[in-house]
Amino acid sequence: MRTLITLALICLITGIYAQTDTTGTPEGLDGRNLVVGVKPGKGLYADIIKADTTGNKDRDTIRITTKRKIFKIITEKREFDSTNVNVEERLKDLRRGRRNDFTYWAGLDVGVNTLLGLDGDADLDKDAEFMEIDNLKSRFFSINFMEQKLEFGSHHAGLVTGLGLEFANYHLKNNVLLAYDRDSIYGVPMESPDYRKNKLRQMGLRVPLMLEFNTKRAPLPSEDEILTRTAKSYSRKNNVHLAFGVIGTWYFDTMYKQKYSVDGVKHKDRDKGDHLLLPYRATATVRLGYGPVNVFAEYALTPLFQNNKGPELTPFNIGITLIGFN
Repeated sequence: MRTLITLALICLITGIYAQTDTTGTPEGLDGRNLVVGVKPGKGLYADIIKADTTGNKDRDTIRITTKRKIFKIITEKREFDSTNVNVEERLKDLRRGRRNDFTYWAGLDVGVNTLLGLDGDADLDKDAEFMEIDNLKSRFFSINFMEQKLEFGSHHAGLVTGLGLEFANYHLKNNVLLAYDRDSIYGVPMESPDYRKNKLRQMGLRVPLMLEFNTKRAPLPSEDEILTRTAKSYSRKNNVHLAFGVIGTWYFDTMYKQKYSVDGVKHKDRDKGDHLLLPYRATATVRLGYGPVNVFAEYALTPLFQNNKGPELTPFNIGITLIGFN
């Protein structure tokens, strides 16, 4: 038990004197010695004593005394040696870090979906009314987990690509049953049951190709600043960033889901058929942000359904980056 108490006290006391040093000038016991131990009649003790001034004044000692052994931990000041610094490698690391900091694709995007008709209006024509959706319940999610940027000389401009996982939900507003055959998809009005949930969902992988611009200055340090460790840090605060381009998505999963009750019994139906949805999508996108805040809009350049097998509908979504991964 004494050993455990001694070790706990050692961790506590040494933690108090531990310093996180980023400048190369250590601080510690300032030439004094920390002595921790257990003695009969004295019990557990910790003392700070004056060190021997005849030796190295830049040396600190922590001495741990047990019944049979004495452990010494000696620390000395060490000057920063600039001859061991590889300037090119350091600049390469800094440039990579800056590129990652000023790229805004990776993150969790959330938003809402809508479907636009031939005239660009959300009020659909008669033949497409069965696909009217509740926008607030038709949510869009995207987990953009990979990004890569080709800079055009600096972080101010570059070409961005990456990879993400997309979930597009279309919650139907009307109480209809979606049905389809080989040639077309259509909606069957239902008086009963009353659907609590009636939605289509697509899930797919997405790849962007965008031009991205940043306004914030973030110069890399010079060789002298690296060697003397005087380089100033930079941040993304107050940076205005803009990106625009296209996103290609391949949908590998489709589901039609319904929830309803009959005579007090809850039912949940799922249909994994493709419902004649187009399995790929090309989307024009624009993303605009200030500092860590980022909003986006995506307008599909391809229709929702396969050619001539459903009403001409164009997906459109807007949202915000909820969490950035950089």
